[in-house]
Amino acid sequence: MPADRIRVGAVVDSGGIPPSALLGIVGHAEDIGMDSIWLPQLPNQLDVATVLAALSVHTKRVTLASAVLPMYSRPPVVMAQSALTADAISGGRVGLGLGLGHRGVGDWMVGGQPAPALAATREYLTVVTSMIHDGDVNFDGTWYSGHAAYIGERREDLPVYLGTFGPKMLELAGELADGVILWMCTTDYLTQHAMPALRRGWARRGGRPDGFKIVAMMHAGVTGAPEADRDLFARTLAAYLRVATYRSLFERSGFAASIGANMADDGMIRALGAFTEDEVAQRISGYRRCGVDEIGVAPAGSAKRSYDLCLKTLTRVYEIADEV
Repeated sequence: MPADRIRVGAVVDSGGIPPSALLGIVGHAEDIGMDSIWLPQLPNQLDVATVLAALSVHTKRVTLASAVLPMYSRPPVVMAQSALTADAISGGRVGLGLGLGHRGVGDWMVGGQPAPALAATREYLTVVTSMIHDGDVNFDGTWYSGHAAYIGERREDLPVYLGTFGPKMLELAGELADGVILWMCTTDYLTQHAMPALRRGWARRGGRPDGFKIVAMMHAGVTGAPEADRDLFARTLAAYLRVATYRSLFERSGFAASIGANMADDGMIRALGAFTEDEVAQRISGYRRCGVDEIGVAPAGSAKRSYDLCLKTLTRVYEIADEV
């Protein structure tokens, strides 16, 4: 294994699968040597904070992180307590990935009030990072406040990631967070938009802090049926093309034709998905050149729909990463 191998983890989506299957995927990822598990949270799925705590006792080595827990799902003080609790149970292996999530749906679900994304996220991050890194917080904001102290076991370097891709939010991540989680971002987007925005944020804190991690999620399926997998992935992209924030991302990424047609063309599919071993190797190399520290493998195409093909994809991508 190369000493400078990029870290590789598994994105484990709990939507539509029983907890036993989720535990099976996580156990497989740990057994083959993967470095991390990344857990997305959608409004209608298992509660990821609870899953993190459960995985803390069902795993031994792999690091565990939300990717991402929506801010609307709990107040920032409670969010910090949840992460610190799971981290203590795991023996110091948890990371907290935060993000806006599907804000409109989330606010409707929990009775939240609309808030300006950038200002509200700044306040939320301030409360959470203060609780985790300092052990207490005394902050009054317009949208979020926090007045609490944490007396339980606390790892002050528990990383807080911001899941985002917009330039202003990326700047905020560079300024306040311990890392960033990127979703549906091409290597060109990282080079042209994400990295410059992060550098602007780092400049506000005197340079890139030690340990700041850039995590990119890679949609992949190594099943032996790349054309069929691309067709399935096109359907996934079609759903994203209906979401305003992703349309903005895709426009910056050069996918104007797909936006106009409301359907992913071949160029978009191949830029965002990797469905052969060569494509996986090229994508990993590209992410490394862009400065990505860790890749989260999100099974796509038929690998997303089949337990066995999901395990096969995770195994093969991890092996390819060792070879790149």
